[in-house]
Amino acid sequence: MNLKTNEFIKLLEKHQAGLTSPEEDLLVQKYFKAKLKDSASVLSSSSDAAKDRVNIRLQSSLFGAKQQKSTFRIPPVWAVAASIALLFGLFMVFNGSSDPEIQWVQTEYGQKKEIILPDGSKVLLNSGSRIEFPTYFKGEKREVNLVGEAFFDVHRDTLHPFVISTEGVKTQVLGTSFNVNAFPENDSISVSVATGKVRVSNQKGVNEILLPDQQLHYHKNTHAFRKAQKNAMVDRAWTLNTIHLDNKTVKEAVQIIERWFNIKIEMPEGDLADRKIMGKYQNPELQQTFESLSFLLQAKFEEITPETYRIVP
Repeated sequence: MNLKTNEFIKLLEKHQAGLTSPEEDLLVQKYFKAKLKDSASVLSSSSDAAKDRVNIRLQSSLFGAKQQKSTFRIPPVWAVAASIALLFGLFMVFNGSSDPEIQWVQTEYGQKKEIILPDGSKVLLNSGSRIEFPTYFKGEKREVNLVGEAFFDVHRDTLHPFVISTEGVKTQVLGTSFNVNAFPENDSISVSVATGKVRVSNQKGVNEILLPDQQLHYHKNTHAFRKAQKNAMVDRAWTLNTIHLDNKTVKEAVQIIERWFNIKIEMPEGDLADRKIMGKYQNPELQQTFESLSFLLQAKFEEITPETYRIVP
């Protein structure tokens, strides 16, 4: 096939945007099949059934993607990277000669990262968070481990469910977008769905199904589930560079601000930590956020060092 790499990248960007013609769709499919044939060393010993499954997943990835809308915008280069990552995963998933290595990505306070997983799924990792995943997915499930918070846009694969393990809770999907908040210092874990359907379960076998604009809270101490209707945009506001304090306690708000700005805030003794507050800060700056919270709390944020503050009632 006389298609140069730079021409293919332009065609793939066009395909990801859903602008290709049926003839161009066929060209993309033929190009990937040619690349798979060139890498026959990986698949040469695989069974026909395994090769068929690779072909099914390849077609699903190429033509299923055009029917789904991404819930957070990824630049064209990320779309290309997702397709390349998926192609590599297809090479490896049926090889069976070795187990995948586990790799991880971690963010510091004040930092966020976009990640493309081996199956082409996209993850936006919030501040102070960590995700672990294999170099390629092998077996019946695509499993990752999360500590902290992330927004997932999962590549649809009905034969291989996507599972996120957090502290005592598993979230399973086929292909959807949703937010998981599982910071170790929090008393609960929350899952909220933007699109698709999500199953959440704990170690005691309790299961709940979530649909779009539904949220589930799992209390770590009591192991209780609480499901409610909630606009998914509230929980994923951080992906749009917005701090949304929706009926948060002051303690929870302080933790969010600490992670966001990479600072430490000392809390006074008393019942202030349990007070509930509301607030929304788009493209927040530290001093403006402090001024607003000072008005809400009738308290001052006093600087100890440039990285350390305390609340003075």
